[in-house]
Amino acid sequence: LLALIAGSTSAQFFVLYGRDTVVSRIDPIVSPGGIGMHAHEFMGAGNINQNSDYDSLQKSTCSSVGRANGNPIIEDKSAYWHPTLYVKANNGTYLRVPTNGHQIYYINAGTGQMREPFEFPKGFRMTAGNAYIRAAQEHTPTNMDDVTQWICHETPSWNQGAQGGFPNGVTSCSQYPYFNGAIEFPHCWNGKDFNLNSPYSHVAYPVGDIRNGACPSTHPIRLPHIFMENNYDLSSLEGEFEVDSFVLSNGDSTGFGFHADFFNGWQEGVLPNLLTGSSACDSHDVGDCSGVTFDTSMNWAQCTTTNNFPEDLDGPLAALPGCNPITTVNPAPQCKACAAGVVGGQCNAAATASMTTSTKKAP
Repeated sequence: LLALIAGSTSAQFFVLYGRDTVVSRIDPIVSPGGIGMHAHEFMGAGNINQNSDYDSLQKSTCSSVGRANGNPIIEDKSAYWHPTLYVKANNGTYLRVPTNGHQIYYINAGTGQMREPFEFPKGFRMTAGNAYIRAAQEHTPTNMDDVTQWICHETPSWNQGAQGGFPNGVTSCSQYPYFNGAIEFPHCWNGKDFNLNSPYSHVAYPVGDIRNGACPSTHPIRLPHIFMENNYDLSSLEGEFEVDSFVLSNGDSTGFGFHADFFNGWQEGVLPNLLTGSSACDSHDVGDCSGVTFDTSMNWAQCTTTNNFPEDLDGPLAALPGCNPITTVNPAPQCKACAAGVVGGQCNAAATASMTTSTKKAP
């Protein structure tokens, strides 16, 4: 990790640490107001739900991210999320792999026109990666294989997953940061508001180097760069699952379709002080930075909320929650969301058809 930061064009960075607030099949960015297509693990604002926006996030009484000692940050009520990870159990059912921590890096990286002030606008939201790819894909101007990585710092897999896909032969991963799914967010913006009908068009990755490259002319405005690491507690399931049976909640058994989301909830004026000028931070712990405060009365692991669409997302399950058949077809089909409680539903353009699928939990 030190090498990753050192490779950036700027040493102005800080890291947030945290835990999940809730596991839920919602997505307030691409499926606002209702149930989402697949299950996600959320961190950040403790009041996250399907209707969240900037104003509602600001009303959260806590955050599940903060400094390394466990105290929640007060000035950041952003929401962050990524798909859940499952393994196929020895009896053929599916088990959710629990997470045991997240690290969220904010970095002043890249070249080009910096947004003034250097922060995300109110209401800003974005997605990193691509939920529908199922194979290595070199894109122009960006090599999308560099966006995601799956790392276990142990043999035999070691860095097999550094180019996007799941590594082979991983049965346990007890060394920190455990079995780690990491992702780089885009930081080039076209200056336009988010559009639900085109939810990915307002941001882009830099040309070439996805962290330190120049922003393309179509998206010339540079925003803070976010790099997210998600630690999966694979060791807690050691011996209980088939080798090489990883699958994401969106039906991706390759790992290339890993993605993540960010909904800005920062108080205005805080990020510029952390990432620019003489007060800029340079630390692997946001607790070392000036200009931010923390709730010393609680631990970020205590900041949780309730799933508004109750269903079993942990398992054992006969199939993945929702209408998310496992597929390696590249790109994967886009499936409509189906009702809470549906397990192993068909990928069907008609939502009513998918809702007739069995909702029974595996024995």
